Amino acid sequence: MASRLFGILSAFVAITVHFSFSIISAVADDEGNKRPNILFIPVDDLNNWIGYFSKNTPKGNAQSMTPNLDRLSAMGLSFTNAHASATICNPSRAAVWSGVRAETSGCYDNKDHPWTSFIKEGLGLNAHFKENGYMTFARGKTYHSSQQGKEKPLTCYVDEWDEYPKIKQGDVIKYITDRVGFTEPLLYDIQDDDDPDWHTVDYCHDKLMETTDDRDGKPFFLACGIVKPHMPWAVPQKYYDLYPASEVELPPYPTTNDVKDWEEAIWEDLADVPEYAINKMSNPDKEFTEVIELGVWESSIQSYLATIAYMDMNIGRLLDAFEKSPERDNTIVVLWSDHGYHLGEKG
Repeated sequence: MASRLFGILSAFVAITVHFSFSIISAVADDEGNKRPNILFIPVDDLNNWIGYFSKNTPKGNAQSMTPNLDRLSAMGLSFTNAHASATICNPSRAAVWSGVRAETSGCYDNKDHPWTSFIKEGLGLNAHFKENGYMTFARGKTYHSSQQGKEKPLTCYVDEWDEYPKIKQGDVIKYITDRVGFTEPLLYDIQDDDDPDWHTVDYCHDKLMETTDDRDGKPFFLACGIVKPHMPWAVPQKYYDLYPASEVELPPYPTTNDVKDWEEAIWEDLADVPEYAINKMSNPDKEFTEVIELGVWESSIQSYLATIAYMDMNIGRLLDAFEKSPERDNTIVVLWSDHGYHLGEKG
């Protein structure tokens, strides 16, 4: 999903990437030091609306409640000045996993699909670990459009993973489009376990409970691909209730429903942005105008905050499993977002 809402110029989105280390162990050496396991957590479309970030920097969103991301941050080290190498899912993820930037690979857009046409086999981080004696496991969204795992070879190199089962979800999810929670109200009774992320964490919980003996003495690289807060912003009602729409704070633009006033402010802000970037990544005359005319800005932000809360709940479940894991003291935890998401700051 592009890093935009209301026609955002996503090329200038800043994101927070969180690296939390429970312990840093040396790789195996001549003295037989134990190699660390890796729990790698990509999160989709998460901007800097995170509790600890908002409290410790002038940016973020003070209303956002993320107790489990805050908990993870307190366990290790967080980077608050990290930036995406690209501002949409496909090129950003291709770059993070391979170490190859978009200007080198040629993978610039979600339309540059599959990413395997741009990144050669063997360059992925998981491939590196597998080649060096690790067991590699994954579920959810790791690389772009990889949710079907090894059943969809074009979205992953199947030989680079020991296990990569496809996602599981409740039947109600197939009826929900990206418009729900954005320009359309939530009309479905969704439960926590309807969303694929719930089952992704279930799988990762089970892998974390395994012992070294279950892996023939090998360390593990486990990727837990969390899709929320990617659209659709449709989660159980209890998460919306945390953020009443009437109390949602809007970005710092004139509080008016006059579309012309808003458009004037947006275009003034975009004056220093190259025309190509505006045409490629921003829709200030489309999504922005629609949101203002429909009067759904507050409810859209409410939905994004609610979806962040749902994501944070699943991060909590994953951390609970990590804490109980027999390998807890020899596991490195890395959490990152593929890019940010504007909700009106840039139109």
